[in-house]
Amino acid sequence: MIYLIAGFGILAVLFLLARLFVTADPARLSRFFTWFFGAIAVLGATAALVLLLLSERLVPVLIAAGTFSPLAVQLWRRWRSQASPTGGRSSRASQVASDTIAMTLDHASGEMSGTVKRGPYAGRRLERLGKSELLDLWQQCRAADADGARLLEAYLDRAMPDWRQQAAASARQSATADAMTRDEAYAVLGLVPGADEAQIREAHRRLMKKVHPDQGGSNYLAAKLNRAKDILLGA
Repeated sequence: MIYLIAGFGILAVLFLLARLFVTADPARLSRFFTWFFGAIAVLGATAALVLLLLSERLVPVLIAAGTFSPLAVQLWRRWRSQASPTGGRSSRASQVASDTIAMTLDHASGEMSGTVKRGPYAGRRLERLGKSELLDLWQQCRAADADGARLLEAYLDRAMPDWRQQAAASARQSATADAMTRDEAYAVLGLVPGADEAQIREAHRRLMKKVHPDQGGSNYLAAKLNRAKDILLGA
């Protein structure tokens, strides 16, 4: 009866150990085995040294150890290089940058992060931008930085899988909001009806300097000014 209970206990312990082994983090498991076998090796070497010392055979063993130690060190370094997550050859992250965005890809987790380099969001992390801000930044990149637009699209595909639908809905709303009469166009540019082409272009240029996104202005106001100029000049 005692052996039966002991057998069940051993089976239960083995089951728990197997479950922990399957669910454990591979990196931690690798470190555990490295330290475990390293400790066994140290204890074994210590015990062997004591036995050799008691049997007066220590000197020949020390001579042999001195002869083969360089080879052992070389084999150890090669094993550590191959056992490391990066194989000892590459970094843990890749960095890619455009004129507008600097992006980092973590090899282990696949997570992407980035920083805005210029424009109204300069200095801000992509992770800290809201959905509307990210879509606004994407529109800016599409207009002036194609590489940045592609980087941001890859980030959005992972962080905001439905962003394309939101961008399409935003574009439809903008198209509806762009409906503007000639009188409204004159008002947007601060002109009276009947202003000539030179006055229209001068007003547009002057106002764009104040509201351009690169100067900390608004994309919405810049789009309104462009729309007003196009309507009045028949573009």
